[in-house]
Amino acid sequence: MKRLGSFAALVTAVVPILAAAGGVILLSGCASCQSTVRQLAVPAVAAGSFDGVEADQTAHRLYLADRTNDKVQAIDISTSQPRFAGSIDVGAAPNGLAVAPELHRLYAGLSGGDLAVIDTQAGSPTYMQVIKTVNVDTGDADLLDYSPSLQQVFVSTGIGGDVVGVDAVLNEVKVRYMLRSNLGQPRYDPADGMLYVTTQGTDSLLRIDPASGKVVNTIKVVGCRPNGLAINPGRQLALTTCRSSVATVNLRTGAWDANRVVAGGDIVTYDAAVDRFVVASPHDRNDSAVGVFYGDGTFLGSVAATPEAHGAAFDARRGLVYAPGAAGLMSFAPGACEPRPDGARFAGGMSFFVVPLFAAALFLVWYARRPKNREPAGPTYEQLRHEDLENERRRMLELEDSIFGPINQGLTPEP
Repeated sequence: MKRLGSFAALVTAVVPILAAAGGVILLSGCASCQSTVRQLAVPAVAAGSFDGVEADQTAHRLYLADRTNDKVQAIDISTSQPRFAGSIDVGAAPNGLAVAPELHRLYAGLSGGDLAVIDTQAGSPTYMQVIKTVNVDTGDADLLDYSPSLQQVFVSTGIGGDVVGVDAVLNEVKVRYMLRSNLGQPRYDPADGMLYVTTQGTDSLLRIDPASGKVVNTIKVVGCRPNGLAINPGRQLALTTCRSSVATVNLRTGAWDANRVVAGGDIVTYDAAVDRFVVASPHDRNDSAVGVFYGDGTFLGSVAATPEAHGAAFDARRGLVYAPGAAGLMSFAPGACEPRPDGARFAGGMSFFVVPLFAAALFLVWYARRPKNREPAGPTYEQLRHEDLENERRRMLELEDSIFGPINQGLTPEP
């Protein structure tokens, strides 16, 4: 019983250590981007297919351009449980979206060439209604960008080959940049005061001086066929989606680098409050994804998405990304994509070796410390051998007595 008690005490002391080491292994595999994905059932959103997705960080509203139903769907994201806030009928399939929070306006580029101006001022008699349409092209008004400093909405006309600047106060066309190329996403960079736009036909980013209306530089991104574009003005870094990859472009030097961590994509968004890019990458049901990148263009992580997710947006207050989902709306926390600290990663890797080695050491310690002088359960080999020799000696003495008679009986042999 004493031996068993010693072993039990040893096990009692060691089990917590083994459990802690095992915990390191388990923790090293948990908490991923995908594990934080939430699906919110929104029937009005689930029934549509979407292009642009924009968040109004001031009003805590999410807007989705529903091309199936010719509407912009609104989601209230002011609480931890988003809720459907209504539909805005825009009269044609909406493409890109842009928000002017200080003007309480939402803009939607429409198939047919109009820019819809929507009132987002709560309490207004025209709240959540189109208050004006501005014609910018005979074809399409496609992707948009809004500049608060210029109070202009920049509208790409896609295959129409123009970028149109619309005065956001007067709601009228102010300037037209005729670029004669199939255009993608326009983005205004407040850091250098330039307007950038992607062109698939020439594998380029065009830099336009709004003051002169001229293209002052062409940044070649060979083999990319760029489409979506977002700019981090603090770093003068652009992230653009390519045909099958994503490219970062240094706007100061023109240097670029492509990677395939996300297989191409559509719309790219940058949020300065969280210093993150988000890329919507719609493909088929197995390959669609939403990817997140740091503000320096380094890949952070991605989650599986639906083919309807052509755009995604940040909720900067809650640190979430929203995009169209299978049930209507999906959200996830990109913070869960963050790599673990080096120390935790080292401990997690070492635990795979430490645990079996520690178990082996435990066995050796137990074996070395086991009692060595315990009484055997039966006679040992030496005891049995000694007993056999003693029995054999007695038989020999009995044989001598039978032949020569008893010894030491005072008898002497005859002469």
